[in-house]
Amino acid sequence: SLRKLRFVIKQMFWHGRNLGLYVAIYKTICYILRHFGVRGGLESWIAGFIGGFWAFGDSTGVSGAVNSQIVLYLFARGIEGQLRGVVHLHKWLPEYCDIHSKWGFRVFAGFSLALILYMTDYENKVLRSSFNSVMHNLYYESNAGPLLPPSNYAPFVWIVVTSYLSFYFGKLSLDNVLSIIDPPP
Repeated sequence: SLRKLRFVIKQMFWHGRNLGLYVAIYKTICYILRHFGVRGGLESWIAGFIGGFWAFGDSTGVSGAVNSQIVLYLFARGIEGQLRGVVHLHKWLPEYCDIHSKWGFRVFAGFSLALILYMTDYENKVLRSSFNSVMHNLYYESNAGPLLPPSNYAPFVWIVVTSYLSFYFGKLSLDNVLSIIDPPP
């Protein structure tokens, strides 16, 4: 609809505006600080903080919705980079702990899920309410009532169960199952 298109255009505008403002602030501050001999990463931290504070710090309205997603994404990428740095730059952990390796990613996934489930159980007031309600639905409401899901979930349960069985029975692969539901043209 036209309303959704307007919303998307507004989000694109605010993202472009904020990104342009951030780049201008960051580069200007870095230039000034480097001119006065501030180097070694400190100038990046200072300029990045000030730029992020002013360009992406608004958390209200359309701009805030965009900023929230961008900041969370960048935070996650920063943590990912730091975790890789612990292995490759600082050599504090062996190579197999790199989160891009099979074993390292399994440990990272296990830690991430353990953290969020711990927070759901013991510190749920600090989680976003929308996220908290999803977690509550999955992990608490599912404990009550009948063991089998309501009939409207049956197709999804069937797809998941058959996809696990596809390891043993190739014809039950996800692609084959989905082709039964929605045949290719």
